[in-house]
Amino acid sequence: MSLENALLLAAYLNRTLLLPPLYSCRRQLNIVWGPTSGLLYRWSLRSREHSEICRNESPSLTRPKTFMSIVNMNKEQLEQDCWVYHAWTTTPWTYIFDLPKVIQGVVGIAGQTEPIRVFDRPNVSVAWMQEHLQIQDLDKEVYWINATTRWDLQVLDDSDPDYIAPPVIVEDPYHVEPVYETKMLLSDLKARTEKVIHFGSIYGTGRVTALSEKHLQLQHYINGHLDIRNHHVLDATDLALKQLEEWRIMTGRAPDVPSFLGAHLRTGDGGFVRKVAENVQVLTEWVREMVKQGPTILPTSTTAELPPPPTRRAATEQQNIPSFLDRCMGQPPESPLIFVATDIPAPRESPDLTAFLEEFPCTAFLSDLPASIAILDVRNPVDNVKMMSYLIALMDANVAAHGREFHGTPQSTVTYYIKDHLWPQYHPERHVLVN
Repeated sequence: MSLENALLLAAYLNRTLLLPPLYSCRRQLNIVWGPTSGLLYRWSLRSREHSEICRNESPSLTRPKTFMSIVNMNKEQLEQDCWVYHAWTTTPWTYIFDLPKVIQGVVGIAGQTEPIRVFDRPNVSVAWMQEHLQIQDLDKEVYWINATTRWDLQVLDDSDPDYIAPPVIVEDPYHVEPVYETKMLLSDLKARTEKVIHFGSIYGTGRVTALSEKHLQLQHYINGHLDIRNHHVLDATDLALKQLEEWRIMTGRAPDVPSFLGAHLRTGDGGFVRKVAENVQVLTEWVREMVKQGPTILPTSTTAELPPPPTRRAATEQQNIPSFLDRCMGQPPESPLIFVATDIPAPRESPDLTAFLEEFPCTAFLSDLPASIAILDVRNPVDNVKMMSYLIALMDANVAAHGREFHGTPQSTVTYYIKDHLWPQYHPERHVLVN
């Protein structure tokens, strides 16, 4: 979402986007929202300058740190602590997303004549800007946009001459737009003459609006073309889909209903914790409705790509079949195969899902697909940090997005990405029909 907003602003303003690396970390090292000065300081603590000793040390041999213990460590201590070293990493955005496709592909969209200019910067330090942009006076050459709260600033598109009235907002639980406190006109930003316009966080739905016809088309293109390009995630997804299809056929699911149902259930933090029971109930009712529709569900683009029926398995291979399939085989054909992407650590043991699994025993989770997960056991070649914990959530979401229908968790960023990008990408015929 932040990347989409940043690309949109760069296109609007015809400026070069100075793009910091993609930061991934354990929860203890989250860089949470804060004023610009605080964000810059926390970024400055993410340094590998004196950390080479930790590159080849196993993080399992070091004692995990708590959030408060990390807060009380100085920069030198952070750099030389090997658990901290392996608890965060950075990669180019192209490690995950097909960014070149987006920045080049906008040419010709609503009269756009050149690609979006993007320059990858290695860090978020002020010193880097001063050195590489020859900035002498930070107050005169940089326009600092200093938000005072997380939902302080919204950029309003007031571009002419093709300004149109704001569209009528249809209530959608997946797109709950924050109420922004301060409005900044796009025309005011365009009038700035400083060398750099420096934002803090630009995360948030509706943070950068699109109201003109040209900007609506640009927004639609950018949002719709940030495809996953990481080949580990894509290979793991392909293997998972083949396995799910084998299970669908093996367990005798309705042959005239293709594929599986996809869902995303977020439970882990914030308001999601308080709404687990409610969200599981809504998911349950949605699956019941899908069962009622049965074979009347429209076919999707995935129906033409189903693998051939599986051959008889050897006895040793049969032992690897997940136990939930035994119950599934005894269910009537209309009981659907479901794949639920979730942050619940052990979903089959979770009391929150007990009733759901009783009613829908043909439900699979990522933990049922160890061969797919194994593909993600890779390291960042730059710092040797394991990437699995960061790639696994993306692969989980990617599998769910291939379901013939999808249901997500309201206000979840992952659901937003699946619903607005991945699911339409994998079901283009359905997307046209629905929209």
